[in-house]
This record gives sequence, C-alpha cells and structure tokens, in this order.
Amino acid sequence: MAANLSQQSKPLHIENTVLQLGKHDLSINQAFYTYRDMKLDGVISGSMSFIKALLSKGGFSIPYHAKSNQQEKKLIDALNLSLETMEDYDKKRMVSNWLQMLDYGCSLNEVVCERVAGQFVFKTISPIHLTTVEKFQMKGGKLDKLLLNPADNDGLVYNVDVAQKDISGSKILFFRIEPDADFPLGKSLLYGAYTAWKTKKILQEYEAIGVAKNLSGVLDIKVPSEHINKYFSEPNSEEAIYVANLLTQAEMLHAGKGSYILTGSDTNANGIYLYEVKTVGGSGGNAQNYNVGQAIARYNQEIQLSLQTMVLSMGAEGGGSFALSDNSTYLMTLFIENVQRVISQEFKKAIRIAFELNGLSLDRIPGLEWEPLQPLDWDEFTKGWQRLLQSGGVTATEDLETFLREAGHGPSADYTKKLNNAVTADQSDRAGDKVG
Repeated sequence: MAANLSQQSKPLHIENTVLQLGKHDLSINQAFYTYRDMKLDGVISGSMSFIKALLSKGGFSIPYHAKSNQQEKKLIDALNLSLETMEDYDKKRMVSNWLQMLDYGCSLNEVVCERVAGQFVFKTISPIHLTTVEKFQMKGGKLDKLLLNPADNDGLVYNVDVAQKDISGSKILFFRIEPDADFPLGKSLLYGAYTAWKTKKILQEYEAIGVAKNLSGVLDIKVPSEHINKYFSEPNSEEAIYVANLLTQAEMLHAGKGSYILTGSDTNANGIYLYEVKTVGGSGGNAQNYNVGQAIARYNQEIQLSLQTMVLSMGAEGGGSFALSDNSTYLMTLFIENVQRVISQEFKKAIRIAFELNGLSLDRIPGLEWEPLQPLDWDEFTKGWQRLLQSGGVTATEDLETFLREAGHGPSADYTKKLNNAVTADQSDRAGDKVG
C-alpha cells in the first residue's frame, strides 16, 4: 500500500512551484544569475533603466566640509578634477557602475590612487562584477577581503586582468541597498519582484501553449472518405490527385502541413458529420474561459510597484490617473534621494583613502553633493514667496529680489541705474513744486 501511495502523482500548484523555485533561484549562490535573467523582462528592464537614468542624469561633486582648512580645500579641488579627467571611467559611467546595487543588492568598486603634482588623487574607480567573487570575507560587519575567480568569458570579450586573486576590503567601495542580518550583501530591488515575474513567465508559457493548441486558426479540409482512402491506397487515381492538389494549396495558403487537418465530409441520415474535430473548450478554445492578458497586466503592475516605478503606468488602464502623478513622483523622488545618500555615505571611504595618503586629518571628511533631481517648479516657487510677502512673513528687499532672480535664472538688476532714476524723478518733482 505504501508503494502505491509513493507512486501517486501530486497536482501542480503554480504558487507552490514559484515558492520552491524561489528558494533555489534566490539563494546566495544563484541570486546574481537570476537577477541577470530577470532583466530580460521588458517591464523590469524598462523600470530599471528609468530609475538609473534619473539617478545618473545629474552630476555630482565633492563639496568643502563646513570647517575645511585651505590645505583640505586644495585637495578637494584636486579630487574633483581627477573625477572629471579619468580616462577609463567618466562620472556618468561611474554612477552606472555604482547603480548595479539596484540590480544585485550591492556593487563593488576598487579605488586606485596616483600622485599628481605632489598630491594623491583618484586614478580610477573600477567595477568588480559580482559573478567573479568567490567569497566575501567579512569582519565586524565590514568587508575585509574579496576572493576572486576569473570572469565568465563567452569567447568574444577577453579579460586580460585575471592575475589578481584577492583584494583588501579597505580599497573597495561596497555600495549596498538595505543591508541587514538577512541580507548582508544588500537587497536587490528585483528580490521583491521575483514572485510576480516568475508567475507571469509561467502564465506567458501557458498562453503560448494555448495559442499553439487552439485549433480555431487551423484549416479543416473536408472531402469524401472514399477520396481519402484512395489518397492513401491509390496515389495515382484521380481522387488521390485531387486531394493531393487540395492539400498543396492549403499548405501554400497557410503555414505548412501542421496548419491543417483532413476529415471526411460524410454525414449520417440526420446530416451529422461522421468525422469532426473540436477543441476541448469549444470553437473558441480555452483562451475565452480565462483572460490570461488581465492576469499578466496585474503582475506587471505588481512588478512596477516593487521597483518604485508605478509612475510609468499613470494614466494607463488600471494604472491610476494623472491626478495621482504628483504624489507618486514625490515618493519616487524620496526613494532616489535615499539612493543618492547611500552612495554619498559609502563614497566617503574613497575620500578618506585620499586624505590618509595625503597625511590630512580624518575629522572633516565631506560626502558628495548632487545636482537637483528635478527642475524648479517656478509657478509653485513664486506662489509660496507671494504668500509670505502678503502675510508679512518676509520683507521685500534688494537681497530678496536678487535671490529670486538667480533662482529663476533671470537677468540681474542694475540698482545704481534704478537709484539714479529715482533721484532724477525726485528732483523733477521738486522743480515742479517751485514753479507751482
């Protein structure tokens, strides 16, 4: 009895299958390869490209610390210059390398310095792909050492630099998203999208199978059974030649032999065909009983929600209205600014390396300063200042006018000319009073 029970098959449940697949696909040894496969999905690829484009569109620089002395300011100027003049990686490409942490949870970049004009500055900040890492050696929650394997090689791209087997963690910028005890290497944005992506992928496969097996687009050629018999038994007969020509025309009109079926046109006394072919779900196929497209659209929205890119579907069917776009854009801006802060905090390590090499104090290490993520909304900006002026919260002064002109990129005011005009007008008024 036990043997019979062990041989019985169990029904397939998609949700359970996805959970089981996830345990393997998202394991620490397999996750990086899984995330690379997920980026083949159109919704995921578009969402990730959108986020990265927003993050990398603006520039960045190293600002002075509030208490920086002249020697430190001089080094910071030299570091900014080195970031602008790197041969291997310009600033935009560097940001793209750092943003791999969105795909994989973390990003590894090696800092190399060189001496220029008596100061140690950045020579290059080069990426290390996660698939080349054999082992992360951690110490006290920090990266102590990387043990590397040769990079995957498809025969087209040959990596010459394969001699380096390990790198000290003190030279590595270890950018991570939401690192914690469960995700010490960071948490990829794609982690939360895995279930929706995998389920959608399975549904797409089922949909493709349904399209292939739906007989509504298949030609049904009906001829008398006597003709069919002679087609197989007497290929030189007139009936067989007729059937052969008919099938040839069907192949030419459609898509080959797999696109038609041959049935007899014979009927019984009641006019019912003796041979009949139907799909299980009827003439329309099973696709009419369940709308796979709606399910796939729902999972696409879930993917966008997990990737913080719901703003991309605003105004689309089921995706909300443009009235919600301001709030969604604001929330997305907060998310992107948080990513910028993560990058700024980790980049302090590179600045600290440069300060140590130049023998400077480590008490005043600056971070990074980013250009504004979105342009100033001039209408909202001026309305706010207008309310402050009307309520008496601020006073209209030349300094305030200068600030508003600069914020709006307007021409500067010539207050000397304005004063001369005012004096001339006052003198004219006085002369008029004397004449009167």
